[in-house]
Amino acid sequence: MNFLKKLFIANIFVLLIVIAFVIFTIFKFNSFLNSPPSNKHKPIYIEIHKNESVRSIIKKLKFRGLLKRGDWFYYYVRLTGKAKQIKAGVHLFYTDSTPKQILKELTNPELYTKKITIPEGWTIRKIAKLLSKKGFDGQGLLALSDNQSFIKQCARYGAKTLEGFLYPDTYYIAIGEKTATIAGLMCRRFAEVFRDITGKDKFSKDDYDKLIIASIIQKEATRIKDMQLVAGVIYNRLKKRMPLQMDSTTSLTRPFNTYKRRGLPVAPICNPGSDALFAAYNPKPTDYLYFISKRNGEMVFSKTLKEHNRNIRKYLK
Repeated sequence: MNFLKKLFIANIFVLLIVIAFVIFTIFKFNSFLNSPPSNKHKPIYIEIHKNESVRSIIKKLKFRGLLKRGDWFYYYVRLTGKAKQIKAGVHLFYTDSTPKQILKELTNPELYTKKITIPEGWTIRKIAKLLSKKGFDGQGLLALSDNQSFIKQCARYGAKTLEGFLYPDTYYIAIGEKTATIAGLMCRRFAEVFRDITGKDKFSKDDYDKLIIASIIQKEATRIKDMQLVAGVIYNRLKKRMPLQMDSTTSLTRPFNTYKRRGLPVAPICNPGSDALFAAYNPKPTDYLYFISKRNGEMVFSKTLKEHNRNIRKYLK
């Protein structure tokens, strides 16, 4: 009898421990669901692909610092039965979102943002067409390009156009966003890249000239490894007061056409990326004055007009 009593007490003790552990786990789990990983309120955009696995999504959320425990969030998704309700597209989260809020956004049928990728070397007109295609006011961007007040605010220099300052990158833009906000976002991204490359915050006349050169490099160089050498050719021709005679400008009006006008175009001819910008500030020292692009993308450089013409006959005719 004494043994049975001890066994009963032991079982009660074990049961109490189990109950305490379950209560503690439930408390911790509930605390996890309602606690943000950060006190800072910053937007984070994450793209969810069609039929993407829950584990893959959780990996993205953890990588961006939105979840402290991926395993608990996985159990939460499965317990709620909402795994199949997760919507593909671009979702907007905040760094102080709780796991409950994150799952609510993942299953939200109304996506608030669109992903827009601007390729390097695109002009304002091409960007405007893409914005219109995505449901934004592309014509408004063209209007802003002639708005001197906005240009001064956005470009931070006495430029006559936004061309060159709309940095090519991937942007997540709220549906119905104003065109001025979109353009400002691209201009701020340009300012960040400019600061990374030059270490400067102020943008001068010399910097504007280099931006124009970068836009030509972007259009002329078919491969990144050739960009600094193309930059060297451009600077060599400018130093010798030779017309640049860049094919990328031939379809443009006289102030931009370097066959008809000596020196640089009056403004950038496109919106260059970071590699072209870097090349404009870091040209490769060279004696070359000419180059051509072969049909396979390889570039051939030469020091004299005679050699250049020979390369044209050899590779392009």
